[in-house]
Amino acid sequence: MIDWILMPLDVMRFEIRRSLTPGRITMWLLLVLFPVVLMARLHSLIPDTAMTADEALLPLGATLYLLVPEVTCLLGLLLWATPAISTEIEGQTWVYLALRQAGRRTVLLGKYLTAVVWTLSAAWTAIAISMVLIGATTQWRLWWVMGSLALLSCVAHAALYVLIGVIFYRRTMATAVLYTLIVEYGVSFVPALINKFTINYRLRGLLAQWMDWDEMRSRAENVFGAEPPQTHLFVLAGMTIAFLGVSLYRVERTEYPTQQEG
Repeated sequence: MIDWILMPLDVMRFEIRRSLTPGRITMWLLLVLFPVVLMARLHSLIPDTAMTADEALLPLGATLYLLVPEVTCLLGLLLWATPAISTEIEGQTWVYLALRQAGRRTVLLGKYLTAVVWTLSAAWTAIAISMVLIGATTQWRLWWVMGSLALLSCVAHAALYVLIGVIFYRRTMATAVLYTLIVEYGVSFVPALINKFTINYRLRGLLAQWMDWDEMRSRAENVFGAEPPQTHLFVLAGMTIAFLGVSLYRVERTEYPTQQEG
């Protein structure tokens, strides 16, 4: 049981050390700067005398949520979580992992943790800088709501992208991008039962509930939902466990190619 915890952590530490290259650090900085620049621009368009802090909190908070938990987190996870298996296959190292006891699941869980930590660090940094730029350093509710939603987004979406990478290991990135555009950015806004099975629907519901944006929820119940926060958290936890469970089952029983096809 201890090995199940320690071995993936060792993989995570190795992957994080290996990621400290100029190219990957640059990508991390770009993920941080993307929401920061847009939030600074939005704040400059809102005159300080035009609205009170509470009135400005809704557009600024909604925009920050869109830019970080729904965009920055997903972009980072696309780079880290989806190629968890394909990079090992392309690097001709999968055959060695397959021969080691628990090698497959250890690497999968380790890379999942790496994707979460790497992306979450960029998301939290972007949130902190944005909060300072827009002058909302005393809005403690916005701090913890955005930080919590970024964490939930990374944990749940990373599990989803790892599953996509395990199943569609040949066209991993294209499949993950297509799924994200169709399901997470399309179906999640459809006013039907199907949108309740998307991660972004649950995150938006938590945003509206935790920020007490009751008027916005009442106007767009199909978008933000009417379920209590406990339901959203339970569903997100269930989806994450299910995605990881299927990924581990699949990776242990799938025969992946061990050399490049000519």
